[in-house]
Amino acid sequence: MAYGIKDFLADLAILNAGAALGPTRVRKAQGYALKKGFQLSALVARQAVTTAAPAIGRVAAASPVGTGVGLGLGALATEPGQQLLEMAREQGRQDRIAFNEMLDTAGAFVRSPTGQGQIRTKAKKKVSKYSKAVKAGMKAVKSSKFGGKKGTISNAKTTFGTVNKVVSAVNRGKKVSTKGIRGTIARAARRVLK
Repeated sequence: MAYGIKDFLADLAILNAGAALGPTRVRKAQGYALKKGFQLSALVARQAVTTAAPAIGRVAAASPVGTGVGLGLGALATEPGQQLLEMAREQGRQDRIAFNEMLDTAGAFVRSPTGQGQIRTKAKKKVSKYSKAVKAGMKAVKSSKFGGKKGTISNAKTTFGTVNKVVSAVNRGKKVSTKGIRGTIARAARRVLK
């Protein structure tokens, strides 16, 4: 079972009463305190020797969130807490500088002739003559009286199948009807497949 807020408050109450915790419970309490964002190690020792220890135990039991915030702010107000904040501030400043340097270096490389040679642009896929012929066939059917009203295709699936069959036959050099929808498709396909 995970160490939670109830365990933490129980350990805090034990310390406030003046009793000693075992090393495992102390480690768990400190780990929980660090996880929640405040440093317990300096405050637990200070809380155990203060005269207001029982009152703090009651406040902690009544408002665990407020106690956590108070302990966290109290820990940050101490000299070790201020050192911790200063170290975090310095580390953040160094990280920002390193990140900006990395961006500048990467940007300079990308803009350089060497970087431009390294960058590969995706080539546009070449459209085959067959696909162009199918497109021309569909356009011819759409503008003809076959396959639906002029300007529309009533059943696109069957029309597409017919166009594919006719374009394939024209592409292989087979004889195709010159009348009707097949003739219209064949004439359009021959212009592309010459």
